[in-house]
Amino acid sequence: MRYSKKTRPVLLPSRAGDLDLIGNELALDFVNTSSGRGSPSHQEHLRDFETLMQWVEHARVVAPADCAFVRETVAKRPKMPRAIFRRVLEVRELVWMIATALAEQRPISDTLRAGLTAVHTESLRFAEMKMRDGAYIWSWDARRKVPAAILGPITLSALTLLMEKDLSRTKRCAGMECGWLFFDTTKNNRRRWCEMRVCGNRAKVRAARARQKLSAKA
Repeated sequence: MRYSKKTRPVLLPSRAGDLDLIGNELALDFVNTSSGRGSPSHQEHLRDFETLMQWVEHARVVAPADCAFVRETVAKRPKMPRAIFRRVLEVRELVWMIATALAEQRPISDTLRAGLTAVHTESLRFAEMKMRDGAYIWSWDARRKVPAAILGPITLSALTLLMEKDLSRTKRCAGMECGWLFFDTTKNNRRRWCEMRVCGNRAKVRAARARQKLSAKA
């Protein structure tokens, strides 16, 4: 579907702090902070460092107490939040390209894989292993390095997607002008929508209207 270059998306209030987390992987919820890419309904929810932190806290990437520490820290260093925000958006685009390729069942280029690995490797410099629920996990402390605390869990999630045995389970919502990505955990691997109550119901309404128009012409 093509859209006119003159079409401008309507900028609605950011929902970074309450977006539905439907991706079943943190990396996919991360890329879903931008929806409807390339369409008139495109919405960007990460608009500055504060909206980024709203999503980080909402998605539990960083604990609330650590989020408060981060806000206090960057308030004293005005250049720091801008630099972190730019870097996070760069990584989001990298993860989006990888996840989109998976959803379209295309090979992941060496460049993309190397880029993701490099970001995660850098983040691991500031991580430690901790016991949780009977197993060891990677853990990041925002007090050591803020960007690593944000990007470490996200890039780990993205790498997990690449190491799945069934890569076909990373999908894109079939809804018009949606574009949200998700990992299909259903037994039959037949999930189509980000949310049935949203894009699924909209598709049903459009189909019903189309049938009514055909009946009226008959």
